[in-house]
Amino acid sequence: MPIYEAIYRNEENEELVLINTFESHPEFEVARNNLFCVFENCPAKLEYVPKGKRKEHFKTWPKHNHIQDCLDYFEREKVAQGNKNSATATMALTDKHISNILNEIKRKRKQKENEGQLHQGNKKTKKKRTNVDTSLPATSNININPTTGPDAVLQEGEGGYKAPPVRRRNLTLLNNDDIGFTRSLEDATIEQIEIDDERVVFKVSNGQRHCNIYFEEFFFTNSPVNFLELLKQLKEIVDKSNLKFYFSCVGEVVKRDDSVHMLINRNTHFRVDDQYLPVFLHTL
Repeated sequence: MPIYEAIYRNEENEELVLINTFESHPEFEVARNNLFCVFENCPAKLEYVPKGKRKEHFKTWPKHNHIQDCLDYFEREKVAQGNKNSATATMALTDKHISNILNEIKRKRKQKENEGQLHQGNKKTKKKRTNVDTSLPATSNININPTTGPDAVLQEGEGGYKAPPVRRRNLTLLNNDDIGFTRSLEDATIEQIEIDDERVVFKVSNGQRHCNIYFEEFFFTNSPVNFLELLKQLKEIVDKSNLKFYFSCVGEVVKRDDSVHMLINRNTHFRVDDQYLPVFLHTL
């Protein structure tokens, strides 16, 4: 069962944090590794789970247990570890799959604008719960990672495997653990665009953190021949306007200059103000 409040504990004090405001906490990066159960005398450590298919929530840290009187107490059920000793393969995502991800980002952003970020508190009743304890030996399996790059081993749906999910990130949550994987990005606005002979770089921000979005050789090889001109038009608009345009994408997370950034591989894999770039330019 998801948990919606936690105690952030450091050397000096303790602070109650709520799930609907936690990402904006001024010490978010430190706090996310120092969360504990709110029930009195319960030592269980908690971890933050960002929004994906389910709403953001806290959950109990692996192998940390709540005391029996705690409202969040559960009994662990032992099962085999599913991912150890498994082979790993990459699967290319279809444009339709990526379009669905970007459309979902648009839908949820519009929903936030219309309804606000109201969080429904949950009323808990104590009952017997179980959770998975992956302490038994692992079984052999294939771990499929999604990719938008040129090195995919499988095409989406090939071999009877389902399309793997793409983890959602915003600039607050994007971190070193994402490097080398495909992620979706939301909650960013375009601050600046740089164009040179070899690549285009979008500098995006959420007001607190910044990130570079790279468009390089593979992108232009797989895009319409006029797409660079469209990017130049967008740069001119950004340079002359005081408006902040929303940016969302699906791409590979890379490390450049000791920082975490993203690489876009195809022209259909990003949106400006929730629109495909040619459509966005046409509507201005």
